[in-house]
Amino acid sequence: MESASTLSASLGFDHSQEDEVEPVIQIQSEQPHMDEQDISILSLVSVPLQGGSGGESSRVEHPGSECIDDFLTGSDQLEPRLGMEFDSSDDARAFYSAYAERVGFRVRNSKSFTSRVDDTVIMRRFVCSKQGRPTKKDPFDLTKKRRNRISSREGCKAMLQVNRRENGQWVVSRCVLEHCHPLGIVPKQFPSLHKKLAKKPWELIPSSVSEAHQNGLGVGGGVAQSLLEYFKRMQTDNPAFFYAVQVDQNNCLANVFWADARARMAYGYFGDAVVFDMTCKKNKRMVPFAAFSGMNHHRQLIVFGSAFMTDENEASFIWLFETWLSLMSGRYPVSFVTPFNEVIGSASAKVFPNVQHRFCQRDIFRKCKEKLPDVYSEYASFKSEFKKCVNESESSGEFELSWRLLLDKYGLEGNMWLKSLYNLRQRWVPVYIRGTFYAEMPGSALKSETMHNFFQRNSITTTTLRDLVSQFDKAMAGQCEKEIHADFAMIHSKPIMKTPSPMEKQASEIYTRVIFDLFQEELVEASGFLMDKVEDGLISKFRVTKVDDTNRAYLVMYNASEKTINCSCSMYETSGILCRHVFRVLMVLCVLTLPSEYILRRWTRNAKCAVLSYENCAQVPSNSYRAFSLRFNDLCRDAIRYAEEGATSAVIYKVAKEAFQNAFNEVFSAKKGSFFNKTK
Repeated sequence: MESASTLSASLGFDHSQEDEVEPVIQIQSEQPHMDEQDISILSLVSVPLQGGSGGESSRVEHPGSECIDDFLTGSDQLEPRLGMEFDSSDDARAFYSAYAERVGFRVRNSKSFTSRVDDTVIMRRFVCSKQGRPTKKDPFDLTKKRRNRISSREGCKAMLQVNRRENGQWVVSRCVLEHCHPLGIVPKQFPSLHKKLAKKPWELIPSSVSEAHQNGLGVGGGVAQSLLEYFKRMQTDNPAFFYAVQVDQNNCLANVFWADARARMAYGYFGDAVVFDMTCKKNKRMVPFAAFSGMNHHRQLIVFGSAFMTDENEASFIWLFETWLSLMSGRYPVSFVTPFNEVIGSASAKVFPNVQHRFCQRDIFRKCKEKLPDVYSEYASFKSEFKKCVNESESSGEFELSWRLLLDKYGLEGNMWLKSLYNLRQRWVPVYIRGTFYAEMPGSALKSETMHNFFQRNSITTTTLRDLVSQFDKAMAGQCEKEIHADFAMIHSKPIMKTPSPMEKQASEIYTRVIFDLFQEELVEASGFLMDKVEDGLISKFRVTKVDDTNRAYLVMYNASEKTINCSCSMYETSGILCRHVFRVLMVLCVLTLPSEYILRRWTRNAKCAVLSYENCAQVPSNSYRAFSLRFNDLCRDAIRYAEEGATSAVIYKVAKEAFQNAFNEVFSAKKGSFFNKTK
């Protein structure tokens, strides 16, 4: 068994390989052995029409298009104008809705006025669904619990207002036809489809190749062009924004990857445990979205890069992984979790040969329900027993025994699916992958959020890839706001102590609130364990058992000279927090404070306050081109972090700007001085 000091050191990044960052835009053709079938990005495209700003509109026929009311028959081309009269306000609403459907926008009710005489409605206003602006929320108001929804408001002025005359007729008194946003076809939702779309409207993706080609997926086509133009605009606004595309042999857009400065900075702090998440494709008609995700010091979802993957062969995943790794300056993560997929696993092994790769256990359990439907429906206890066998085995021998008993009990000895899972047990069963950091808490109810859940939580309801990217970026901005809320709450509140232990008070001042809660739970539960010393000497060994279950024992080893301690459950190596078995031994040994070697920085309040480092550049000869590239990339990362900190307020911005100018002056002086001439 490795020593605790060796294991704790393994939780950091591997800095041994530093590569140059690829060009900002990559366009790469796929390998010749790829399938030559047409590859299409699934999307519904809004088709711009003429006349959105007040001129005549083009009529575009599509299935389900029909008149809303009989009185509109034969007048589809009418536009709203001042002085038009209607028998009722509902007739006016129906007319405006029919016009909106032709032109390509949606209508919603806005203001209405009532009479002071008889309280009847005398004015109604109908507006474009994008009218108005999102309400400004106080990011530091923690008293209000809000759902993090994306607003569709863009400040559009288009509207129709009708007033009731004395004769009972409703006349158009105000009319604005100009829109501030692109117009397009608004597909009519049939009642049978409406209920489904209310839950997951972003699943409405064209499924046929011909339907996709009609939307123009080739380079320069509708979807590809719109997406690339959006990325170019993002890059203009933010020079640190990166994107790369891969095309197939027909020069059609196949795969796209993008990441912003926020993602690159987050990877520098929390990139030790990375998950390649493709849960948005659980439904076959869902968007082909993939993300490199992780967890920050508040255990909140963070994203290190995103992609659209319409072709899922090994060459495509190798391209994606290499592009992402290059953007992250060749810094390998400690662990890499992927969906249960042979192709992805093979690509991962080639790009990340020295990284601990693991298949997603959640994905395996989901596929088990698909592969064994009869077993799950017939035996209600199979699901819980199967998970217990996988997650609660303390040794490989215990797992293999439990596995055999489970198969024998349910008559599954010859099941080929379970045989394949057993053959791959070293790549997904927890007992075989202990000792590697995954930022997961064994047995905790706090589970990492998937991208599928993130999309639903943020109501990302678009059906075009460009709009999806836009709304996803807004949702990630909201995620940053959520981190600010957590930081604010952490600073301005104190947790309740449950023990008189000085170690608990120390941890409350070091860890973030959510991590302290997990630490506190382990510390409190330690009192429910018994301890026996089984070996004395330079390395003492202790047998720790639960009071009500003495059959299950944990071995804790303590090195008094090196002040290191580890447990057979390997919780610290996996999650970065000491376990209850170690706390039980520390109590007996009268260790009152938490050893600094066992405080993992990524879980602390100061996780994002790392000082600048020169060690990466010092390992390469200073006269080599690679050294120049490393220094350049290192300064870029520091500059991005400097900009993030310096832009937090107007006062701090002024200080940062002055300091930046002084730094520039010093650099130019050094280049002109003797120091530059000597080292040149």
